[in-house]
Amino acid sequence: MTYDPDVAITLWPEYFDINLTRAQGRRLPKELCVEKPDLDIIAKGAMMLDLEFEILENMSYPKFPREKHGCVRVERTDMSKTKLLPKIAEVLVKNQ
Repeated sequence: MTYDPDVAITLWPEYFDINLTRAQGRRLPKELCVEKPDLDIIAKGAMMLDLEFEILENMSYPKFPREKHGCVRVERTDMSKTKLLPKIAEVLVKNQ
């Protein structure tokens, strides 16, 4: 598939932040999370999975509208977001 911004999956760094609770936005178990996840590492995970992506730096996670951490938008595949997140997280943990 190709990258289509209208249907792309948004990956927020908050999904991978070990210091956040699930209620604050963390979507994975702490074993798959890191401190201060970086957009470049998240994008590297997408690249290793052969996904097209786009880095948006001036975006804020909806629960923290004043903090502009950015996000990575990746192409939608046959893999669901729930299955994609742990695969990206493995790259984050290896490159911590």
